[in-house]
Amino acid sequence: MDTTTEMVIKLVLSAFLGGLIGLEREMHARAAGLRTHILVATGSTLIMMVSNYIFFLFQEHTADSVLRLDPGRIAAMTMSGIGFLGAGTIIQSKEIVRGLTTAACLWVIAAVGLAVGCGFFLPAIITCMITLVALYLLHYLESFLKRNWYRTVRLISGDDQHFSAIEQVLTAHHMHILRVSMDKHLAQQEVIYDIDIRMKKDIRDFAVVHELSAIAGLKRVQWI
Repeated sequence: MDTTTEMVIKLVLSAFLGGLIGLEREMHARAAGLRTHILVATGSTLIMMVSNYIFFLFQEHTADSVLRLDPGRIAAMTMSGIGFLGAGTIIQSKEIVRGLTTAACLWVIAAVGLAVGCGFFLPAIITCMITLVALYLLHYLESFLKRNWYRTVRLISGDDQHFSAIEQVLTAHHMHILRVSMDKHLAQQEVIYDIDIRMKKDIRDFAVVHELSAIAGLKRVQWI
């Protein structure tokens, strides 16, 4: 059985290591970022500690005893079932994924409930405190991170001779072009560019649109 110090070290270390990976994902504006990684790492550690504690509670009931118990089965089924509930909170709209942190919260709080249910009070309290710190304090930290932002701009032109001018405008605003798709309508005599770009979040979209609109021959500029 772990001592109090060992339990604290395990939970704090898992939160720290999960946060390191989550910080890298946050910098690249991925759906699962800093807080989500911390919650999942801490919750996983707590579940492992709960499993060890349950074994410690019922270690006298060996295979040779009359009474055979496997309390870990209920815990395992609980964590599997909570995954379906968490999946219901995740919403994807176009290329934006929302609800991952909420799903991770449900998963962690299920682990906290299991810990309290088997009398594992101190790790449950520490995990709850780490979760609150991740949700409240790190929320303000994320606003100061200079992370990447991904957008798609659609441009409709009368011909296919304007891409170099478009590229110059985007490059001038420190936007990195990731992918370009072109659709040419012969009947309407239109060329549609869908350009996936990576940029910083604080770039003013209307300034880019204004400069793109100044290119002669463009009929429409739209962020999608």
